[in-house]
Amino acid sequence: MSVTELKEDGNAKFKAGNYEEALSVYTDALHFGDIKDTDKAVIYKNRSMCNLKLEKYKEAIDDASESLEICPNDPKALYRRCLAYEKLGHLEEAYKDAAFMLKIDPKNDAIKPVLKRLTPVMKERAKMQASTENKVTQMFDVLFDVNADNEKRLQAGNNLVVLARESGGGEIIVRHDGIKRLKEFLMNEKNPDFLQAGIRALSCLTNENRPRSEMVYHEIGVVRLGQLMAMPVDGLSTSVALLLHHMMLSITEYSVFKGKMDAYDDKRRQGDPCIRPKWEIDEYQQKFLDEVFHGLIKMLQHIKVSACGRDASMELMLKTVTRKTGVWWTRRFIESNGGVEGLLLIAGSVKQHESLPVTDQSRMHASLLLTKIWEDLIGDKENDIFKEKVNGFFQELFSTEDLDSKVEAVRAISMLLQGPFEIGNMILGFEGVNGIMLALAQSDRAIHQQIAVEAIVHSASKKDRCTGLLTEAVPVLKHLYHNGNNDNIKVRALVGLCKLGSFQGSDATTRPMAEGSTITLAKACRKFLTNPAGDIQMKQWATEGLAYLTLDADVKEEVVNDPKALAAIIQAAKNPSQSLVYAAATLFVNLTNSFDKQEMSPEMVELAKYAKQHVPEEHAKDKEEFVTERIRKLVEAGMIGCLLSLFNTESNNTREQVSRVFITVANNEAYRGQIVQAGGVKVLLSLALEKNTDLGKQVAAQTLAKLAITQDPNITFTGQRMYEVVRPLISLLDVERTGLQNFEALMALTNLSSISDSVRQRIVSEKGVPKIEYYMFEDHDLIQRASIECMCNMVMNENVAKSYDKENDKVKFMVLKCADEDDKCVRAASGALAILTADSEIVCKKILQVNKWDELLMAVIVNESPEIQHRGCYIIRNMVQTSKEIAETVLEGQVLDVLMAVSVLEAPDRQPARKCCKETLQLAEEYKIIQENPNK
Repeated sequence: MSVTELKEDGNAKFKAGNYEEALSVYTDALHFGDIKDTDKAVIYKNRSMCNLKLEKYKEAIDDASESLEICPNDPKALYRRCLAYEKLGHLEEAYKDAAFMLKIDPKNDAIKPVLKRLTPVMKERAKMQASTENKVTQMFDVLFDVNADNEKRLQAGNNLVVLARESGGGEIIVRHDGIKRLKEFLMNEKNPDFLQAGIRALSCLTNENRPRSEMVYHEIGVVRLGQLMAMPVDGLSTSVALLLHHMMLSITEYSVFKGKMDAYDDKRRQGDPCIRPKWEIDEYQQKFLDEVFHGLIKMLQHIKVSACGRDASMELMLKTVTRKTGVWWTRRFIESNGGVEGLLLIAGSVKQHESLPVTDQSRMHASLLLTKIWEDLIGDKENDIFKEKVNGFFQELFSTEDLDSKVEAVRAISMLLQGPFEIGNMILGFEGVNGIMLALAQSDRAIHQQIAVEAIVHSASKKDRCTGLLTEAVPVLKHLYHNGNNDNIKVRALVGLCKLGSFQGSDATTRPMAEGSTITLAKACRKFLTNPAGDIQMKQWATEGLAYLTLDADVKEEVVNDPKALAAIIQAAKNPSQSLVYAAATLFVNLTNSFDKQEMSPEMVELAKYAKQHVPEEHAKDKEEFVTERIRKLVEAGMIGCLLSLFNTESNNTREQVSRVFITVANNEAYRGQIVQAGGVKVLLSLALEKNTDLGKQVAAQTLAKLAITQDPNITFTGQRMYEVVRPLISLLDVERTGLQNFEALMALTNLSSISDSVRQRIVSEKGVPKIEYYMFEDHDLIQRASIECMCNMVMNENVAKSYDKENDKVKFMVLKCADEDDKCVRAASGALAILTADSEIVCKKILQVNKWDELLMAVIVNESPEIQHRGCYIIRNMVQTSKEIAETVLEGQVLDVLMAVSVLEAPDRQPARKCCKETLQLAEEYKIIQENPNK
């Protein structure tokens, strides 16, 4: 087709309301190499209108702007861009376009209502701008006055932060040389509170703004920002790290690349073999990133960097280092001098040795960062580089005669075993390492005992890998627990014993320890947990011990029936550290039986017994009635609030555990309202859409489906969440998902699609309609019914309804389902036809092409259900109303007799159907197909 033909085809599709198809045709037209500028301007302008109709306002602006580049005074392009700007809330740009349009086309009436809306808003904005300008000047005068009262200066700094957050305030600050003045302030000011206020203001200014970020980079520089982050002021270090993160995202325009990656992921999920986009940065952007990277690497080991500054640098790298969510620093990090070694040094740091300044969280930060880097490596070459760096670090520490070096090495191993376990296990294989750990555990120094016991505990994560160590370690652990004086060491030794006691898992027939030993260990853990004098670390270790022991159902019952222990667990889990979250999440998984269970058929059990193979048996206290009661007690104790705290972690495995507990709780309809009231929807959306394992995302999505089925969507999914929940629900419509997940997703989408057309349009945009239609042919009756019920709502969307006009068998399928044995299925199919026949003559004609259509529809008209009967009569009325030709075909057989019979029914619940029949007969009389009998 030529450009002209494509343009006309696009126009025809647009007039028919097929906006997606029109958009596609216009796009094809733009791909022609030889195309006149005038044609190009018109096509861009038309495509802008399609995007407006599809609520793609950014794209509408882009297309209108392209058209205006060619024809700057085109009123239609200006009008469309103006409307799109207004929809996005860019009122100043919208007002400029409207004013310019009125100037070039004063008689244009379409723009006058827009100007009427925008003019008072712009006047108010101008007044506010003048007020804001005055405020900025005042804040600068007070903050930069070294003789002013400190309290007033700090208040001025905080006010400046608030002003910088606002778009207008930020522009005014920059216009008044705010960045240069803040540079001088940061160079000379000594008070950390004032410095933090200045940094926070810059952080707000640079957020998603490349020009301002570049100004900060030029004026202040990475070196000075690094010096500020290295200062021993916790809040200041965190604020500088946030500022650098904003600058990195803005200067590299990472959001643009992220948008391309999201689009790529969407296409890949839909089976489109598209090409992965490349993240390309120019020389300037690379120079900036290099400076930040080298600065952060130096901060890992530099002795003058404060403990909080070191933590801030690692937190920034956690956000930015990987290929998937960051700036692709993984390869550079492992090849750098001091990257991997610096993290291992932090992981092995011991405060008593006065090595690097660290906080209680520093070692966990190092472990998380090492894990993230290890998981992001690609290929054997990168794995080998990483392992070589780790090997070199430990060989150097173990080769020296210095005992402190060996202690630091053992502590670093302990952290590796909590992060990249494979690497930690590799170091455990070094000759003599186990001996060093056991020797330190029997040392006279408490710190050596504590570090050694921690390493032994973490090395005991896999039974088959640590049997030899445990054989020697158990007597040492028992000695430290029974004879030690230090509670911190005793609780760690106790956890080691708990791990040994938990190796049987949930199998009630396997007991490696003496009968009742797990109960005894659990009581000891609960004692440490409820000790009011115990510190948070002691409670964390006690929680971890219970996490292992609660695989035993007897222990589960002991825990949930101990109010003090339960309250202590809930309290600790509400304010967790990174070292506690996995243990707390695992504990809740075990208590609620949210783990996977291997189902074995009776035949397989008998076969296993015959072959003398071990068959795991369920504990009597793990039966449904016990689990239900445990969940009730946990919910009443506040477990749902704990889950909201625990999900906020970098660990995908922990997030999966939280997802598992959520769905177990949501399986009981009585608790779904509590999940919503506690703010669980926001958490579940994050678990379903962001960081999580694949299984965790599925489980979170299914929990959202359960909420959407039984709760009012208007209350459950307020605001934007109504649209955000659509994607995870559609992800459950997959052949790889279970039938229950398919069914619940369809039921949830049915509820949501009944709310508004904007929600239905979101389902269309997320490519949900083809997936819903797929399940209309499912063999499972309930799934098929749910999909038809969902489609009954979806046909109220214009785009979906238009698809029934095309060359396909969709109408035929719905007509055939009107004769289904399932009344609910008939109700849904007839409801869809009632909606479709109201607006489409093509659908009415398609019905008449179905074999025995009259018998199929008469079955609906005479249905015992008043609601279904009404829908059948409504369909016939719509068809008769469409045209005389269709009316004659519809009424030439027995349908007319049935309509006349229904039109005289007296039962109150049949009156809607009776009314429809009367209206149909009245239409038939007007068409002169029938006439009134003079004898009545």
